[in-house]
Amino acid sequence: MPVRPMERDQMWLLPPEFGELVPQEHVVRFVAAFVESLDLSALGLQPATGRGGLQYDARVLLSAWVYGFMTKVRSTRRLEQAAQENLPMMWLLGRQRPDHSTLARFLQANRQALKGIFKETVHTAVHLGLVDFAFQAIDGTRVASVSREQALHRKELEALEERLEQVLAEMEQGTKEPGPGGEDVGPEVACDPQRMPAELANPAVLREQVRAAREELDRREARRRASNPGALDPETGRPRGPAVSLADPEAVLMKGRHGYVMGYNAQAAVDAKEQVIVAAEVVAQATDNDQLVPMLQETEATAGRLADATAFDGGFHSAQNLEATQGMPTDLYVADPEMHRARSAPEKQPFHKDAFVYQAESDTFLCPEGRTLPFDHHLRDKKHGDRLIRVYRGHDCRTCPHFGICTKDRHGRRVRVRPQDELLRRHREKMRGDTAKAFMRQRSAVVEPVFAVLREHLGLSRFLRRGLDNVRAEWHLLCAAYNLRKLWKHRWRALTGRIGQTQGAPMGC
Repeated sequence: MPVRPMERDQMWLLPPEFGELVPQEHVVRFVAAFVESLDLSALGLQPATGRGGLQYDARVLLSAWVYGFMTKVRSTRRLEQAAQENLPMMWLLGRQRPDHSTLARFLQANRQALKGIFKETVHTAVHLGLVDFAFQAIDGTRVASVSREQALHRKELEALEERLEQVLAEMEQGTKEPGPGGEDVGPEVACDPQRMPAELANPAVLREQVRAAREELDRREARRRASNPGALDPETGRPRGPAVSLADPEAVLMKGRHGYVMGYNAQAAVDAKEQVIVAAEVVAQATDNDQLVPMLQETEATAGRLADATAFDGGFHSAQNLEATQGMPTDLYVADPEMHRARSAPEKQPFHKDAFVYQAESDTFLCPEGRTLPFDHHLRDKKHGDRLIRVYRGHDCRTCPHFGICTKDRHGRRVRVRPQDELLRRHREKMRGDTAKAFMRQRSAVVEPVFAVLREHLGLSRFLRRGLDNVRAEWHLLCAAYNLRKLWKHRWRALTGRIGQTQGAPMGC
């Protein structure tokens, strides 16, 4: 069989236009049309100045970022390279070549506006019928920060600070040390980065990082003391407290897919019809518990309304969340961790708090064994509005044949009665119904594939920016890129295909 001839230096009779080399259904044409349709002044987008004072059109730089995120190119240097080598990108930018510094300054200057870009993608999806508000699922995914530095607790941070101050004192006082041949060496050589430990190579910068880390650590410890005492340090027996990263103090220690990492909690609300993201946010918290109400509010603010039904996993469950969402225009389904514990430990279920019967005439509880638990004392729930918790306690539990299963407390089984207990029982009964079970099965099939696409197809292995505001901008741009891929797939390619067939030309000509 003959071989096709190949000639790298083949000359063109006429130089081609870039538009001839980019197919009509290509995603880059959709990006260009979308950016051209935006009112950049209403969104508050600011242009960026390039080298030599030349100002780039904001549409050029925004197009570079949007197309880059849609094609797994998220760093400024890779975008700069793509503007010089990638043919669709060259066509999109009109052969302009913004450098990485210009691209970085543009993103930094327009962090708040990127949320508006994401909101435009949601409105477009709603307008085109890709969102029907029948059912939505909300969840969070933990994403590592760009810094791979080890997280430091207070004890480790204080040790580093002490060592740093010692080095800085030597630099300021001109301390001498013997050189390789025994001669005295001046402070400018003694404190040379090549002779110092790697972590102290730039003491002035490190001092500022330590100061910011100490301030962030103080804030976290104050919040933690107000809620939970924290894990105990095995060396001191005192609360170990939170950890902080010098490179990214706002990142928090959380358990990821490959162990504990410093990172952020990225939240997303996804509509079930076409799996469009209708709300997005990032928080510096390892758990989802405090995000149920804010994400519902964010969904309503971004998409214009809530879905008929909304589902959450067990990480969002709490009596306070159920109480705060009463009256919201959505049918709420939140997985109850107590139901999961009942399935995993059925031997303890007969002694669950709900199995204890309250007797109003004597203000006591009757346990499943027929023993009485009288009222014992009050507790104050300082974490949730200083509410009173009534505590009932049994006094002869150690003689019960179920001691060790019902309770291991030698003082007797306690039953705590909170004002929200009735609300929890009603919701638990609701979650046992067939409708709730169907929604919870659908929940994981709606939101989990979205996170998988963001990680595997859009390259979200970790955030590439530092600081909560920068990470939020990156997350909003990433979610906007995801929605635009949906719009391109479901509307743009179908439209360009019909146009090509009407003109009698093959697709892509």
